[in-house]
Amino acid sequence: MFIIVASKGMRSWISGIFDNETTAEQYIDTIPDELKEFQQRIVINNLNYPFYIVERDGFQFLTEDEVIAVLEQTEVTEDEDEVHFNLYTIESDYQPRMPGTDYMGILRHEHVTNEFVQWYKSQGIDFLHQRGILCSK
Repeated sequence: MFIIVASKGMRSWISGIFDNETTAEQYIDTIPDELKEFQQRIVINNLNYPFYIVERDGFQFLTEDEVIAVLEQTEVTEDEDEVHFNLYTIESDYQPRMPGTDYMGILRHEHVTNEFVQWYKSQGIDFLHQRGILCSK
């Protein structure tokens, strides 16, 4: 998997996800010069669609089993407004309309809050399927 991660100051975002290196390189060529310096291409071997991104102090790119393990280890806290992390489900290539920019909000995602964790702990994997997080096999 070829992923374009951008960082500018305190902000980080993913500006592209591709399963083909040539497509990723073609996309990078379309990024305006003023944004190119913030972009970094990373390669993650042995990762296929669907996969998951956990956004918490950076990005983790995970398989279904790995994201379930993260959810199993997440505990409810006393802060009822706590957002433990954002969880993105990635089923296909992604690129924003304006290359190099942060448009991650269009990706299917969940804010993993205490309430989310409680629902997951009580309903298990069925909850993730109902929410459309795990893709049906």
